[in-house]
Amino acid sequence: MRFFFKFIPVVLMGIMCVVQMSHAHRFYASFTQIDLREKTRTIEIVHRLFTHDVEDFLRLKLGNASSLTDGEIEPILKAFVEREFALFDSDGKRLLLRWIGMEYKTDNVYIYQEARLPQNSMELTLINRLFMDLFSEQKNTVNVQWNDEIRTHIFVKGNEQQTVDFKKEDDGRTQ
Repeated sequence: MRFFFKFIPVVLMGIMCVVQMSHAHRFYASFTQIDLREKTRTIEIVHRLFTHDVEDFLRLKLGNASSLTDGEIEPILKAFVEREFALFDSDGKRLLLRWIGMEYKTDNVYIYQEARLPQNSMELTLINRLFMDLFSEQKNTVNVQWNDEIRTHIFVKGNEQQTVDFKKEDDGRTQ
């Protein structure tokens, strides 16, 4: 019986460690792939958001959002993405991003957008503030692909606007 009482603190410490580790792995990120398609003169955009971040956003915005259907969630996420993510041409004109749709997976929510590729498409300005108001540690990675070249930019709070320039030589660093 004495052994049993000595064993209880060890079990409790183990449980506490597992609980702390499950919270420790949480990170705040989104990933966006932008493909500039010269043949079709389009820009294809795919945002990959973590489901738990989307759920936190919906809970903050609506309270208990667990009873919402996909049809009710989509307009809310559409407005959110359109407010927090934008592309501008080299003249500073905001590009109209057409909403294609969204798709739920277990761990991710995929959002699809499209735009017309401007005539001078070698330089674009991106704004990416997705979830930055919600999570101070948020990091949003954006890969922009033009033919075989890829530019990677990482957006953080205080650095939500960056320019992607395919006229300059890529030095391999992320912005």
